[in-house]
Amino acid sequence: MENSSRRQFLEKSATALATGTVMSSLTLSESHASAPAAKLSFIHHVYFWLKNPDSKEDHAQLLAALKALGKIEVIKSAHIGLPSINEFDKPVTDASYSFSVLLIFDSKEDEEKYLVHPLHKKFGAENHHLWSKVVVYDSADIYTQ
Repeated sequence: MENSSRRQFLEKSATALATGTVMSSLTLSESHASAPAAKLSFIHHVYFWLKNPDSKEDHAQLLAALKALGKIEVIKSAHIGLPSINEFDKPVTDASYSFSVLLIFDSKEDEEKYLVHPLHKKFGAENHHLWSKVVVYDSADIYTQ
């Protein structure tokens, strides 16, 4: 890693993951696809468990609905992911969810605007029947290099 510290490597990796530059990630909208790396100020990470995880229709509907959230202007960067399931996963890795969405905002206030935005409310109203469980992890930046 040349002159790069482990911390810098991890931060760059987290930024690459969050900005959708990892090969397996999906961006929410085309407008975010070429966005520069975002400062990781406020992270909103949501995990969804589908009621019918084997349903291709439910999978496609939730994926399309998650992508549509990308039109909400306060989202600085986003990543939609699927569980990583392979022989290299660690025992502490929980791969029981169906989808995750990682959203980056400039501030907690922007995340609060997102939560009451009409598109977010529409997302919940039209798709809540698809999932059996949702878990949200929010984190505010205490250190960024």
